[in-house]
Amino acid sequence: MLSNVLSYQDYRAEFGFDADANLLHGRVIGINAVVDFYGKDVDELKREFKASIEAYIDYCRKLGVKPEKTWTGKLTLRPTEEQRRRYAVAAAIAHKSLNAWMVDILDRESLQAEDATIAAE
Repeated sequence: MLSNVLSYQDYRAEFGFDADANLLHGRVIGINAVVDFYGKDVDELKREFKASIEAYIDYCRKLGVKPEKTWTGKLTLRPTEEQRRRYAVAAAIAHKSLNAWMVDILDRESLQAEDATIAAE
């Protein structure tokens, strides 16, 4: 399975090709801080990803703040009326609140995506 996500410790990063720089470019996802890295090839990109995470953790340590490991904040969904109706029916059938049902679905899908990413490494 193809993947454009790297994993290191509890961090994940997306990457792609930056045509302007003629390099692979990655960015850590799931945290509020911006942590970017570049590489000429996949091996260098992986090394730079790890080095960027270590630098981020070190920087946080020097500032006396805890490094983020997950994104925090409110999640807002904007389904259509038809989608909302279907979601509400599905949640009721599952004997769950709409919120609990959506969290279960998102958990299942995100864990599958994460497992696929880890398996691809």
